[in-house]
This record gives sequence, C-alpha cells and structure tokens, in this order.
Amino acid sequence: MTRLTGLMMVFVLLAAGTAAGAAKYEKARDFTLFDVNGDEYTLSEMLEHGPVYMVCWDLPCVNCIEELDALVPVYEELSPYGLQLIALSVDKPADEARLRAFVAAKKWPYVVLLDPQQEVKSDYGIIIKPTAYLINTAGEIVFTHIGYRKGDEARIREEFLKWLPDEPLESPEDTDE
Repeated sequence: MTRLTGLMMVFVLLAAGTAAGAAKYEKARDFTLFDVNGDEYTLSEMLEHGPVYMVCWDLPCVNCIEELDALVPVYEELSPYGLQLIALSVDKPADEARLRAFVAAKKWPYVVLLDPQQEVKSDYGIIIKPTAYLINTAGEIVFTHIGYRKGDEARIREEFLKWLPDEPLESPEDTDE
C-alpha cells in the first residue's frame, strides 16, 4: 500500500467515525394529557424546564411500580438540576378511581399522567411495561430503558447525568434568601 493510499484510508475512516459520532436521535411525539389531579401537561412545555424521563406503567405491572419506587431518591437528588419524571399510566378508564387512590398512597413526587385511551403508548410504540424514555430539551429521545430489575436505577441515573447541568438550577426559593 502506498503512503497516499494509506493516508486516504485514514481520512475515510476518520470521516466515517465523525459521521457516526454525530448521532441523530428520534424526535419524541408531543402530547397533552391530564394528571391524576386534573391538571393539564404538554410534553413540549415541560421540556422548556429540563429533560423528561417518561415511564409507561399500569397497576398490574409489579416491575413498573418497583421502578417508580426505586427512582424516588434519584429523582429527589436530580430534580434541582432540571430533571422531570412522568409516570405515564395506561390503566383503563374503569380503573381510574383505584389508580388515583394508589398514587395518593404512594406519594410519588413526580407527575402521574393518565393515558386511558393509550394514545401516547401507541404513538411511542410501547409494548412492554415498564418502558421508559429520556427526552432531552430538544425533544429528542436520547435513552430508552425497557423492563426493570433491582439496581437498574443506578444505570438510569448515569444516563440522566449526561443531560443535566453540572450545577443545580436556581429556584425561586434561592433568590429569597
């Protein structure tokens, strides 16, 4: 191989690596749903305040509930940095009263949205529960997590850290002091 051919191969490999490194992420579909308290949330509006981790779950899914429970300390640690978490319930309308009571008893610190017609579940192609997506502030799905096993929250936390600022965001309480 001549020196020129070798240099050309290195250039081609570097160019291919650069193109692969500039990953294009799938855009998250925007939606508007109500939470268990009747408040309306729109994904694009939430993304103006930080990345969103959305976990699709329902009452019969034991692993879903275990994941949402395990993420409480991670969420409490990282929410000052802008992390938001949506627990997207795909329970049927007939289960809504039971769902509201369950969520009230759990006292999860995150937004619990209702998707009773499973439109968001369908739009995102969710088959297995729990399935979760980390959506960056540009509205791109940058991480997907399917299923849950004890200890997964450490890996999920590491993914969150990739998309959060190094310092906590200033909150209104910080400016009052």
